[in-house]
This record gives sequence, C-alpha cells and structure tokens, in this order.
Amino acid sequence: MRRVVLRAAVLGLWLGLVALSVPRADADETPTKAPDWTGYVYVTDVVGEVVKADDKKIVLRITWLEAQVKNGNRNTRPNLNANHRHFHNPYSGNRPNVQIKQQHHDYELEYMPQSLVRAKSLPPKIDENGKKASYTQKEYDALRAPSGVTGYAANRSDLTPGTIVEVILIRDKTVPAAKATEDDLRIKYAIIQGKDPNPPKDIASGSNPNPNPKKKN
Repeated sequence: MRRVVLRAAVLGLWLGLVALSVPRADADETPTKAPDWTGYVYVTDVVGEVVKADDKKIVLRITWLEAQVKNGNRNTRPNLNANHRHFHNPYSGNRPNVQIKQQHHDYELEYMPQSLVRAKSLPPKIDENGKKASYTQKEYDALRAPSGVTGYAANRSDLTPGTIVEVILIRDKTVPAAKATEDDLRIKYAIIQGKDPNPPKDIASGSNPNPNPKKKN
C-alpha cells in the first residue's frame, strides 16, 4: 500500500513539473503577422492623456486648442468623427501664432480584438542589477514585430493614467461616412508617446469627474 501511495506521489510531482515547463499563452503576446484592416477605413488620429483604461477600452482626455473670440470660448465638445486637427500634442514642436484657449473633453474609445498598443520609442532594457542594458538582435526583432506596424510592442496594461498616447481611429467600411457617428469608431493602434510628469489631479488620484464620458455629442 505504501509503495502505491509513493508511486502516486512521484507521478503527481512529475506531472506538476511538466505542467510548469509548458509555455503559457500570453493574452498580450505580440502577433507575428500584422492585423488585416481591409474591411475598415481610416477616420482620424488624436493625441490625448489616458484617464483610465482596461483591456476593452480607453478613456482619453483630449485637449483642444481654440482661438480666442470676442464673446469667449464656447467650450463645445468636438466630434472625433469630423477629423478635427486642433488638438494639443505636447510632443509636437508646432505652436499656433494666435492666442488660444485650452479646453479638454473625455472620450471613451473601444478596442477591437486585433487592435495593438505600441510604443513610439524603444523602451529601455534594465538588467537584473537595475542597470541599463542592450537588446539582443532577437529581442529587438521581437519588439518590432509584426512587420509593417509602427513603433515597438507594448501591452494594453501599459496604458496607465497619465500616459500620453496617439490613437488611430477607424470605422467599418460598411458604415457610410454620412451616417457614421463616434459610436462607430474603434481603435486601430494606440501609440505611447510618453508620460505626463504632472497629470491633472483627477487623473493622478484615479478619480474621474466625468465617470461616464459620452461617445457622441
């Protein structure tokens, strides 16, 4: 009886070791082939600051630049579907030569299953001693994959509050442009630009004064 129990214990231990040695699939693993976007059309790209994010969506705060007018700023919420180009990009060197006011609005933007998060710049590699190290060619190639996609591999979990990100927005080709709304927009790529060193208090504290941002006007 003791011999049977011992054999069972050894078998259980062996099965456990085998299970630990099997690679586990990573939900954020970078695909080797670029996603197929033939059924979609480009709508716009915007730069904003992450208020909050999960694996399904991003709440993005976009700061719009409005020229000052005699009667003041109307503070109207721009519709992303209209492809406005007057958003504030802190990483752009362009500055308008007119006096402007800033206004910000939050937008809830959804991923698609094949949407990718990328980093604009190669993230630093840190060794086990906390010192900067160099990537091997294999590591570099893995970060650049898939071929034809801008930037370097990143995860949706990297989009923490205060992250500055450029979002490429698309819609299904079957939706006519004349009938399209913000609800039809989806994220193609979210490209990390950097981190806000001084995020707004509500972002830094993790509290959003507008917890349910509208997706359309």
